[in-house]
Amino acid sequence: MGYSTMAHALISYIESYIKDFDIKEMSKSFGFSEIYIRELFLKNIDMPIMQYYKRRRLLISAFDVLHSNKKIIDIALECGFSNHESYTRAFRKIFGMSPSEFRLNRSLIEKRSDKLIMKQDHENTILYGIRKIEQGTYESNTMFPICVKAVSEYLGDNISYAFIMAATGAAFRLVWNREIWELSNIDIYHTLNESNDIYQYGAKALKREFSFLGRDKDITKEDFKNYIKSNIKKGYPVIALGIIGPPEPCIITGYDCDGDVMIGWNFFQNDPEFSSLVGSMDNGYFRCDSWWENTDTQAVMCIGAMTDTCYSDKEVIKMATDVMREREEETYTKGIKAYEAWRDMLLDEKWFKSVSFDDLFSKLIVQNDAMVCICDGRRWAAKYFDELSEKYGETERRLCQNIKNHFNKISSIAEEMMSLIGSWNNTEKMLQNFASRSVREQLSKRIDCAKLEDTKAYEQIKQLYNMV
Repeated sequence: MGYSTMAHALISYIESYIKDFDIKEMSKSFGFSEIYIRELFLKNIDMPIMQYYKRRRLLISAFDVLHSNKKIIDIALECGFSNHESYTRAFRKIFGMSPSEFRLNRSLIEKRSDKLIMKQDHENTILYGIRKIEQGTYESNTMFPICVKAVSEYLGDNISYAFIMAATGAAFRLVWNREIWELSNIDIYHTLNESNDIYQYGAKALKREFSFLGRDKDITKEDFKNYIKSNIKKGYPVIALGIIGPPEPCIITGYDCDGDVMIGWNFFQNDPEFSSLVGSMDNGYFRCDSWWENTDTQAVMCIGAMTDTCYSDKEVIKMATDVMREREEETYTKGIKAYEAWRDMLLDEKWFKSVSFDDLFSKLIVQNDAMVCICDGRRWAAKYFDELSEKYGETERRLCQNIKNHFNKISSIAEEMMSLIGSWNNTEKMLQNFASRSVREQLSKRIDCAKLEDTKAYEQIKQLYNMV
């Protein structure tokens, strides 16, 4: 169940043309025959391409059934069905009820469950009221801090998202593998050393206890189940890596069937590549019974009871210097040094000669991840230092504002880079731009500019550390 780049490429194309999909046009874009496209899709998605497309149209139509006043027949026609009856039959196969029943019953159930805080019996416990996590939650795209913030809100903590981004190091990180275009470059465990220790800083930011269970060779499914069940029963959500899709953070809000079924929020629960393996509760929580079979389910952790430990701003400032410091660890370059490795690989033509669609798309994902990393991270770093400036005297306040300005410039530079490549609404155009030498040269110049601003911020952060 590994996260397939080819699957991502195939699905991204369909999502870009979801209203007027044509398999012949897709074949031309990929440079493959129509027969091979069908075989490739079935191999990677485990579903015939047209079955997948029709399913996606139905899932999209369900939103209109729930959230609009459109007539069912109008929704059916927009979805590509010729009449009400054929649409209802197809809808019932997926949702277990007709569109009309879905519109009526789903809304009634949601109103009931919203009043619940915790539901518990012998085989299940569910914590209600935990905020949905997805790209854009808290106006951010960094998954682990989003999970920490959602958990903190549920537990009643009043911690700013900017502080969480800074305290976890997410606001300051950049990592690049010098040898390959690696999809895991921006994984949070790369932030300091290649270790899971970084996750504890999320709990430290909330002044709470922290525990962690990794999927080591001697750890069993029962160990994971018992860990999750014990914490959920205490009223503490569990942050997990994996469950659905790749080993990214998500929130387990409950369990059913004595732990065989996990419940919660996941960034990939509606991703077409994985949604066929996932059920949905009335309030939107996922239900997943294949979470252990997903080999990308790598760890579970809990932010628990309050402690007397205080995570000072001086410690957060020290975190920033540790994360931004130039260093190399095996094939990885980290901190400010990562900009050079990123730029050099963009300009090295060996990575772009006679490259396949799949390979180019994979590199584009890595490029996009790095741009989002510094765009989102440095924007929140700027907000953190803006908040910090209010705590100090004039000299320190001025230094904080200078640091803020450098980080805001980097975020703007990242946005310029994204505009050079283009919008995800047109993946084909993005790939053309990314393959272009002239575009990559422009990107490289902006990487150098971002490095310069990060270097200035880093030197000033070190000054601030010595002053506070």
